[in-house]
Amino acid sequence: MTGERQIMFQTTDGWRIVGMLYVPERVTPVAGVVLVHGSKHEADAYGQLTSSGLPHSLSKYHIAVLRIDLRGRGASREPQVFDSLAPEEKKRVTLDIEAAIEFLACQQGVDAERLAIVAEQDNAHAAALASARDRRLIAYVFISGRLGESAKKVMQNVRAPVFCLVSKEDRLGLRDMTELYLASRNSKSRLKVFEGLGFGTTMFSAWRFEYPDEQPLEDMIAVWLDEQLNRKAKKTSGGGCVPV
Repeated sequence: MTGERQIMFQTTDGWRIVGMLYVPERVTPVAGVVLVHGSKHEADAYGQLTSSGLPHSLSKYHIAVLRIDLRGRGASREPQVFDSLAPEEKKRVTLDIEAAIEFLACQQGVDAERLAIVAEQDNAHAAALASARDRRLIAYVFISGRLGESAKKVMQNVRAPVFCLVSKEDRLGLRDMTELYLASRNSKSRLKVFEGLGFGTTMFSAWRFEYPDEQPLEDMIAVWLDEQLNRKAKKTSGGGCVPV
């Protein structure tokens, strides 16, 4: 297995985004996934390629993975940390996600028409706004997702399947994830409701601790994405990439 490598790219408003990219060495182009952390987390919230995290689980299915630090977080905190950003600037994380999708689509060895996005908590809203009109995105995973009305509206027109995971004590997330699932027009969409696991990617470790003999949530997500991206996905006419 080849390892992750650090990458950098710029958004349309000039912010430098830093992330980690993994592209498996295959004869034919592979599907790709962008991992979007919540506003209180950083790229490592999903784990790393070499550990028991989502990148490692996806690598078992030969899926390229791009995990980024959104503006103001982690390695992308220059020139200003996230907590000090004005509210309007915080909303521009959609530009980070748009640029990440474009960056991944342009990588050699990645099939630009078989992309997916995984997003957690409040940045599920930004991920939806950034990707819902991009026909190259053919699968969505939201973990404890919080969606505003504008995100719910654009997702109503998405034909791609969605996989929603939430713990029922997260009432806001449960409401939004249930609404999104019920509004989906794709028979491959799924909703998994848990209990006592908390919020976002912390659900991964909580599940592993409580149910060590059960399939990890990361593997559950990876299996579903494999089905959508590799085995059963139909190519769209979304086009290629525009170098960032």
